[in-house]
Amino acid sequence: MARDAETLDMTEVTKTPERTTVVERLDCENSQDALQVFLHQQRYDFTLGRIDPQDAVLEIGTGSGVFSTILARHCLSYTGLEFDTEACDLTRARLNGRGTLVQGDAQALPFASESCSAAVCLEVLEHLPDYRKAVREIHRCLRPEGRAIISVPYRKHGGRNPLNPFHLYEPGEAELIEVFRQFFGKVDVWYQYFEETPVMTAARILRLRRVLGLASVYRSLAFGDPSALKSVKIGNRGKGMNFTLLLVASDRKPASVTT
Repeated sequence: MARDAETLDMTEVTKTPERTTVVERLDCENSQDALQVFLHQQRYDFTLGRIDPQDAVLEIGTGSGVFSTILARHCLSYTGLEFDTEACDLTRARLNGRGTLVQGDAQALPFASESCSAAVCLEVLEHLPDYRKAVREIHRCLRPEGRAIISVPYRKHGGRNPLNPFHLYEPGEAELIEVFRQFFGKVDVWYQYFEETPVMTAARILRLRRVLGLASVYRSLAFGDPSALKSVKIGNRGKGMNFTLLLVASDRKPASVTT
């Protein structure tokens, strides 16, 4: 594993074929991966808590449309964007006429400037050749009072993920925050993490989980045991093994300041 020690590293406990298969279009309604379903649903709840019933929402990267249908019920108007043709078909079927779906590229959003009050972009930026272009486009499409809700896999330092060929570049924590601060006056930072004791954190970083008899804890987490999932949280400060970095950006800076 070439990623930072602080990032998710389940290689000691997830070596069965079904656990190493990369599924980038996770469907929470049908997936058997209890951990990933929980992580996605927790991020969905986090996002919904920051959506206003009067919002004009733009969701960038709808995937199969599971969250799209939920978002569309919680806002005044909904527009989704998806690059993949098959995923567009799945999302369109799920939306069933509620809201609008457009096929397009997050790096060149086909929407008018200041056309949405909330932009949702969950687990998308890491798939793009140039995520900075997408951030600029999000800024362009947001109204001055709008907000962007973003999530990416957590990394201390940016780079490619050798275990996931679909992730072209995973932004590092400080790097991504700085990019958003170029466009927004306020950037709130959140972490989705598995809560650990100091001993657990040290054992994970030093790869001593088996030696210290802690491997079963992480095995339970990897397979989505409800008792382990109780320790997966979202907070302003990661207190263990970080899964995801979440940003809520607001106070949009004028375009003249960001160019």
